[in-house]
Amino acid sequence: MVGTRYDTGDVVATPDGRGVVAAVLAEQFHFPQEGGDDEYEQVSATADQPAYVVGLETSGSAPYRASALETTDLETDDVPEADGERLADIVDEGVSGLDDLPEGWDRNSVLGYWEGVGGSWEECVGDLSDEFGEERAEQQCSAMKDEVLRTRRWRNRF
Repeated sequence: MVGTRYDTGDVVATPDGRGVVAAVLAEQFHFPQEGGDDEYEQVSATADQPAYVVGLETSGSAPYRASALETTDLETDDVPEADGERLADIVDEGVSGLDDLPEGWDRNSVLGYWEGVGGSWEECVGDLSDEFGEERAEQQCSAMKDEVLRTRRWRNRF
């Protein structure tokens, strides 16, 4: 892809807080609007000006342009609590992919692991298949991506 500044798995600072790039999209797509009531916003993107879907540290996910992002690190010691009033313009359908993950995992654990596998569902499955078997690895990785994006709609959209 020509002209991308960030890759899946990169940790970035957004206007809405830190997060992990979960998808780099180079063509127009529809992204769920806040509230999860089957309304979508159209997001334009091209190979020269991609859109970055970022799973936010506090909650939810949102698409951004490169100009709105900066490279940063996840800091495990000061993760802010999700605040329902800060959810403007991000998706939060009450999805908790953490329900399907090992005991003790929290959102920051998931974001850190997701960064470690380059933000790739396929890499995640490859990493966990030896330990869990392919079917369980796919379930675990799907739950993690659900948690990163705070929506299950990625499974049919991007």
